[in-house]
Amino acid sequence: MRSMTGYSKLNYEDENYVINMEIKSVNNKNLATKIKLPYNLNLLESFIRGEIAALISRGSIDFRIEFENKNESLKNLKYDENLAKSCMDILNKMEKDFDDKFSNKLDFLVRNFGVISQKDLDTDEEKYKDIIALKLKELLQNFIKTKIEEGSRLRIFFKEQLNILKSKLEEVKKLKLQVVENYKQKLLNNINSIKADINFNEEDILKEVLLFSDRVDITEEISRLESHFKQLEHEFDIDEISQGKKIEFIFQEIFREFNTMGVKSNMYEISKLVVESKNELEKMREQIMNIE
Repeated sequence: MRSMTGYSKLNYEDENYVINMEIKSVNNKNLATKIKLPYNLNLLESFIRGEIAALISRGSIDFRIEFENKNESLKNLKYDENLAKSCMDILNKMEKDFDDKFSNKLDFLVRNFGVISQKDLDTDEEKYKDIIALKLKELLQNFIKTKIEEGSRLRIFFKEQLNILKSKLEEVKKLKLQVVENYKQKLLNNINSIKADINFNEEDILKEVLLFSDRVDITEEISRLESHFKQLEHEFDIDEISQGKKIEFIFQEIFREFNTMGVKSNMYEISKLVVESKNELEKMREQIMNIE
């Protein structure tokens, strides 16, 4: 079981490169990946996206790289002399026209007119890809580890909550037979209190009890809940890359069965147990949405 929440960071430097990578994720119904790359790694975006998708099935992913090739030194900068002279002429004219001085024309020129820029270099995509792939693998391994660790904590929480639900369902099972018996006794008491004035057919009384018994019967709901609980236990005990959607579906079915049970039950003690069970389900809901 893996959580959709995870984080990893990697810092690397050798004689040629400085690489800083960071990846983080939160829950999402599907896989949504945002990638931020420096200009000299843009050609690797599809590769990086594919590497992430191969290991992660769901979640909102934010991934970024800061990358420096130490061999791209100052000699790779270019100076546009013609543009600089033209811009300086304009700045000089502006000073004359407005009878005022720039505090630092050269600084203004460099910052605003792009007279110094990076030379167009032939990017060695395969060379960059090798080092990026190696470090990306290392980053993703640690990232997956954080997701598994969080998933393990969720597994413990879910099992504890499921045991609470199972215990409450056992209490419901003990009480459900009393519902019809209580109604039958109440009906007979009412009949006895007025039988001197009205003649009752015993067969009609039996039909009424049977109709009531059918309306409040929660045997099917109990059976389906027990089946859903077994499915959840199975999902909590196995390790798969993508379990979240299946567990969400089972959870919805459990919630639906408790709702039906609450509507059909005609006993305060059972209604109370249903409300308590739904409260425990609410505690699980947000965390269940966080399973990958």
